[in-house]
Amino acid sequence: MNIKTRTCPSCRRRKPVAEFPGGAGGLPVHPLCRPCVEAGVRRRLASRARTRRQSKKACAQCAQLLPLAMFHWIPASRSHHSYCRPCHSAYMAARYRRVKADKAS
Repeated sequence: MNIKTRTCPSCRRRKPVAEFPGGAGGLPVHPLCRPCVEAGVRRRLASRARTRRQSKKACAQCAQLLPLAMFHWIPASRSHHSYCRPCHSAYMAARYRRVKADKAS
């Protein structure tokens, strides 16, 4: 009986291919085993929950630590924008001028 096995790079254990997601319908087999994939999902969800509980955030543009009220809310991603409102406004104004100049030429 020849069982195909592979090594999960996360836990470094040799497991049967059946313990890896995918493989159905010609899809490639995922590189991580199911427990490692599930652990990664749980870590990401916990990290997002911690981020949501924070009351301040650092702007990616000006690097100031500001209250969350200074950041736009993005409903689709259920998170706040990475630029604060003044930096986002300045970015969008520059973008508007750049696009307008490109259309004029």
